[in-house]
Amino acid sequence: MRHAEAVEASDTLQDEWRYLTEKGRAAAEKVSSKIAGYGPKTRLTITSPLTRAVQTAEIAAAKACRKNVIVSSELLLPGADISELVEQINGCKDAKRVMLVGHEPQLGLLVAALLGRENDTIALKKGACVTLKLDPGTDDKPASFLWYLVPGKNRITAFKKAFPQK
Repeated sequence: MRHAEAVEASDTLQDEWRYLTEKGRAAAEKVSSKIAGYGPKTRLTITSPLTRAVQTAEIAAAKACRKNVIVSSELLLPGADISELVEQINGCKDAKRVMLVGHEPQLGLLVAALLGRENDTIALKKGACVTLKLDPGTDDKPASFLWYLVPGKNRITAFKKAFPQK
């Protein structure tokens, strides 16, 4: 899940302290409620340490499951090593259902890598969630696409409709 809409950075507010706007909070609440209704609940939420991502993760985790645990990882910061992030995800087998909350372009690069589509441009909209099913036994395509949800829209279950390539 990409963090929801946040206030802009300024001379008095550094990027890492940007927080969710009221519109962003409302969108995160709505999307998180929809996600919670689509099936098994997440048990582990891994979030970027930046304020806007942590706030989004807290909203999503509260809707997901009372047993949900939130942890922070710098591997979800833009520019972090995607292969290390994939290793971290693969190490979460006991959790079974994991939600990541972060930023673009990091999340789009991760989705592309997991789907074996490194040559495609995948970008998640603010507050959107993409759901994948991991199959770590395959190196060329360690996941399959399940669905994509954007605030205010219906769930999209076809990859080509969710992320049309130009």
